[in-house]
Amino acid sequence: MKHFPLLLFLFFFISNIQAQEESTQKDSIPETTNNIPILSLSESELEADDDFENVSGMLTASRDIFSSTAAFNWGISRFKIRGYDNNNSEIFINGSNMNDLETGGTYWSAWGGLNDVFRRREATFGLSASEFTHGGINGATNVNIGAAAQMKQARISYASSNRSYFHRIMAVYTPTLKNGWAVSLSGSRRWADEGYVNGTFYDAWSYFLGVEKEFSNQSIAFNVFGAPNKRGKSSASVQEMYDIADDNTYNPNWGYQNGEKRNAKVGKTHQPISILQHKWKVNETMRLSTSVSYQFGNNGSTALDWNNARDPRPDYYRYLPSYVEDDAAAAELYSAMEMDENLRQIDWETLYNTNWFSPEETVENVNGVEGETVTGIRSRYIVEERRYDKKKADLNIVLNKTYGDNIKISAGYFYRWQKTKNHKVVNDLLGGDYYLDVDRFSERDFPNDPGVLQNDVDNPNKVVREGDSFGYSYDSNINKTGVWVQQQINLDKVDVFMSLNAGRTQFWRTGHFRNGRFPDNSLGDSEKQNFLDLAAKAGLTYKINGRNYIFANAGYSQRPPSYRNAYLSPRTRDELAPDLTSEKIMTTEGGYHLKSPGFKARATAYYTKFEDGISTRSFYHDGEQAFVNFTLNGIDKQHFGIELAGEAKIMAGLSAHAVASIGQYTYTSRPKAFISQDNSSELVADGRTVYQENFYIAGTPQQAFNIGLSYSSPKYWFANVNFSYFNEMYLNFNPDRRTAEAVENVAYQSADWESTIKQEKLNSQISLDLFGGKSFKIKNDYFIYLNVGVSNVLNNKNFITGGFEQSRFADENINRFPSRYYYAYGINYFASITFRY
Repeated sequence: MKHFPLLLFLFFFISNIQAQEESTQKDSIPETTNNIPILSLSESELEADDDFENVSGMLTASRDIFSSTAAFNWGISRFKIRGYDNNNSEIFINGSNMNDLETGGTYWSAWGGLNDVFRRREATFGLSASEFTHGGINGATNVNIGAAAQMKQARISYASSNRSYFHRIMAVYTPTLKNGWAVSLSGSRRWADEGYVNGTFYDAWSYFLGVEKEFSNQSIAFNVFGAPNKRGKSSASVQEMYDIADDNTYNPNWGYQNGEKRNAKVGKTHQPISILQHKWKVNETMRLSTSVSYQFGNNGSTALDWNNARDPRPDYYRYLPSYVEDDAAAAELYSAMEMDENLRQIDWETLYNTNWFSPEETVENVNGVEGETVTGIRSRYIVEERRYDKKKADLNIVLNKTYGDNIKISAGYFYRWQKTKNHKVVNDLLGGDYYLDVDRFSERDFPNDPGVLQNDVDNPNKVVREGDSFGYSYDSNINKTGVWVQQQINLDKVDVFMSLNAGRTQFWRTGHFRNGRFPDNSLGDSEKQNFLDLAAKAGLTYKINGRNYIFANAGYSQRPPSYRNAYLSPRTRDELAPDLTSEKIMTTEGGYHLKSPGFKARATAYYTKFEDGISTRSFYHDGEQAFVNFTLNGIDKQHFGIELAGEAKIMAGLSAHAVASIGQYTYTSRPKAFISQDNSSELVADGRTVYQENFYIAGTPQQAFNIGLSYSSPKYWFANVNFSYFNEMYLNFNPDRRTAEAVENVAYQSADWESTIKQEKLNSQISLDLFGGKSFKIKNDYFIYLNVGVSNVLNNKNFITGGFEQSRFADENINRFPSRYYYAYGINYFASITFRY
């Protein structure tokens, strides 16, 4: 009965969620737009490192069962804690911030393959107090990679897998040195000629060097690391192609060239990071840490581009059997595509032949130079590389001061600078002699105005060859600076904290090409945009005793729009999205934690409200027959739910756990849509209402459950089994289909009307995972570790992890551009052997 209050609280909370769902009603809709409903939650249902310890403080830096389950067992579903995007947490390495300033997210691939030297971390969850940053609403993590903190060892491992890569070799060497010096080295390689998905390959290296010198009360650490990699990518496709291929890992990005598989979308990145950190123990009550970091390098991905030629993508809608009106002809095409794999993939031979057999053309006044001519084969098809080459610097200063046994003050100053060069280069002319840098849509729309056609009007008739920039070229410039301060008061029965953050974000665009469609606002520096960053949070923990805690936290923040959402089309001009404003975030969380010798449990309830969000994307619009920019203003969202985790010891060595995340993440407003063409500054839609209120946020299961057993033998072997269930997953929807204009020519409440506006709900899914290992000790100094993990043991190949409605749609036939889906891997494994001394 001692846990009855907790069970009563959980029952009340879940009942409250269900009551809200059942009572949700459709909003009233203006008479002029009464064909657009606001889907109620009940209607949509018819249809995307912390442990808890002693009484002196609840949070430590180790993982609890909820965090580890979310990271390792729910990853198959692309699970996001509380439905948050990754720009809601902060990641630091040796005190330097790693969040990208353009998107707000963190790219872990920058240090992929360096697992052994990135293990030591300090983490906070949710709104809890942090002594190294104010933190995001989803917490913060600081990874300590200092050489002095590394385990003194020599370690080498080999791993085999059938996932993205098939082989991995990893080594680390950290010797014992004298006189306060420490050095650590690590490196790895991961590779596969072809991964789990057809046409993909993987070739990744990584390296790490850490040097640290410790003095009596100070230390200086220098680290440099990087992870160059090259990989063939896969893409979502339509269900029709998955069915024809009879394979839910179908990948449209590759085709045969001279008998070898060639992928058109190849990602290539190398952005090394250097960090210098100084730590100073000023006295017994004060510590000062200063970190400076710099990151640079290249990041790009290839893709096909074409001009005056047929679309080369094998799953283009016009090439599918469903596009053929004659049933017999459609059946014949379906059968042919079933039998011949080449009909489902990129036809590289045709791309080369189209270029080779094109007549020679002469370009006059090349680059605007009078009399300069080039004669040769103008490629109709090429492979382009879209580059995002980043330079980023970070300064972070943190002061920690204690007063007596009960008060801690933490404060910091930070300055962050980032410049990213966004541009395209010619990767492969596919047998042609050159490519002409003109806009293919403008060639159609403005055939008699050669100036408008030019992507770089100061160099008209620009002939480009492999390695040359074309299309667009601009820098995104972002500066962030700010200060934060936090006070923690730890009493016998109560812990209290308060934290404030204030800063400024500034960004602007620097164009390197004068675009022919926008000659007055595409070249040079744009006007600088300035936004105020504000955040505050506070929390209280009541310590019932050394095993039971109750806590409550609340926070408010004002976040500037991200650079990528702030401009209508940064590729072509510096025009800002209308009504640009900061996003407001209000969040609260509270719960109960228990840790006893035989049982650990936690229950957390949370509520978060996002207001005034903005989103910008670009796509080909069938109605306008042009490439358009689609901006949504006034996006409000609501995230609330509960997190439950319990772990009990059944007998010596054997434990069981149960974990649940039960959430509801929905849009709560009708944002305004602004649509502009890439070829014109005129707005196609100026504030069109999007009826997406009560639609579900996609990209993650809204409910996830896990039960598992773990056994650890005194003879140094262990085994884990985990069963997971995922529910309430939704497809990413196209906002333009939730407008009055989208259904004005569709019969009200007809099947087409319903399929146009209804959000697609994905099927619930299950997954079973096994993991085990054995360690051996040879004499006193040598160790061997064997580990094997098998995921998706039930080989569930029908697990749709996400997807999206295509941005293109046709009112007369909504199924012409069907949704695209991502599928999880079937049964897959990871096995490793490690030697350490």
